[in-house]
Amino acid sequence: MTEAMTQDVLKVATTRFGMVEVPAERMLTFPHGMVGFPELHRYVMLRHREGSPFHWLQSVDHPDLAFVLANPLVFDPGYQVVLGNTESQLLQSSDVQNLQVWVVVTIPQGEPEKLTANLKAPVVINLENRLAAQVIMDDPRFPLRQPLRKQ
Repeated sequence: MTEAMTQDVLKVATTRFGMVEVPAERMLTFPHGMVGFPELHRYVMLRHREGSPFHWLQSVDHPDLAFVLANPLVFDPGYQVVLGNTESQLLQSSDVQNLQVWVVVTIPQGEPEKLTANLKAPVVINLENRLAAQVIMDDPRFPLRQPLRKQ
């Protein structure tokens, strides 16, 4: 077992950060998992460091699985996600104000200046109920590997 819960604190074993403690109410549930990892449903968000636009989406059940995430508006102020009925039902969302959008960032080994963001499959989190989903958007404006440049 990679996690334990003690008095509303979730202790998560990770290979990158060691044992981390996160308030239990901050756990996210991905009913369908992330793309490529449909069997893993529980994650927590960890801040990369103060002032950084990056966060880590750490699997609670798989210590060595973590995704780098960023708020896409930091890099593209016009980025918008449109949810279909299926996604809205999955997230049990009736108010878009409760939704938070993140994109998965890829950092090529040895070339951190070539960061890219997956704008085609953002992570959407319902902050009210902590349900989350990686949404595949069928829109040619959003590439799988968008170079990250502040605008």
